[in-house]
Amino acid sequence: MNRRLSALVLVVCAATMFTACGSNGQMTAPLTRAPASPVSAGPSPTPVPAVATSAAPSPTLPSPSPLATASPTPSMFPVGTWVPGPQPSLALAAPGGPALPTGTGLDYPTDPCNSVDQNGGCEWLRVAWQEANPSGVTIRVYAFTACLHTPTAAKPNANCLVNGDVIPRASLLILGTAPASARSLSFVLAPGGEGSAFGTLPRGGPNVQAIVLQAVNSHGGSPFVIVASSGSCYGCVL
Repeated sequence: MNRRLSALVLVVCAATMFTACGSNGQMTAPLTRAPASPVSAGPSPTPVPAVATSAAPSPTLPSPSPLATASPTPSMFPVGTWVPGPQPSLALAAPGGPALPTGTGLDYPTDPCNSVDQNGGCEWLRVAWQEANPSGVTIRVYAFTACLHTPTAAKPNANCLVNGDVIPRASLLILGTAPASARSLSFVLAPGGEGSAFGTLPRGGPNVQAIVLQAVNSHGGSPFVIVASSGSCYGCVL
């Protein structure tokens, strides 16, 4: 399917601030609106600020999600109903928190990916970043599953997530974590997904409309960085 043709992937190179509304890497905590930068989270128990994208690699940590892995290796995921895994609470910006990741990028490794679902497939995606001081810093990579903007005749091109948006907490799902020093994280998605440039979470999960990341340490978290976003255009015939 022309997933990449039907959706515009925006790789932003400017950092915009999203302030997180959780606590240091604890599990399951609703977002709360923090001093927002250009992008923040909203329509959820509590909003979370979002930031801009960059281009380059950084840290790696133990991943809460079994779908993510430090480097692409043949992977299989079982057939069944998608069930969201435990979600860490968003880390709040605080003195001593990590710097905003820069040099972010997204590519598609060609390593084989095996799905036991005979009616579906899978593919590797890899997010890269750079962190000014990676010591003690973990990078969290999230799937953003909502689309906040719809194209109109007046504004024919729209990206699902842009700098300055408020991110709904319920629309963030962890894809994996890695130490900042690792500079990249690979994960698997299932191809397809209406309006998505990236695919869906395996086992019938939601469409991934954007990929964002956040640097976290023992003090708090950085603003969110938009690595890439799906987009659409008014009146386009696919």
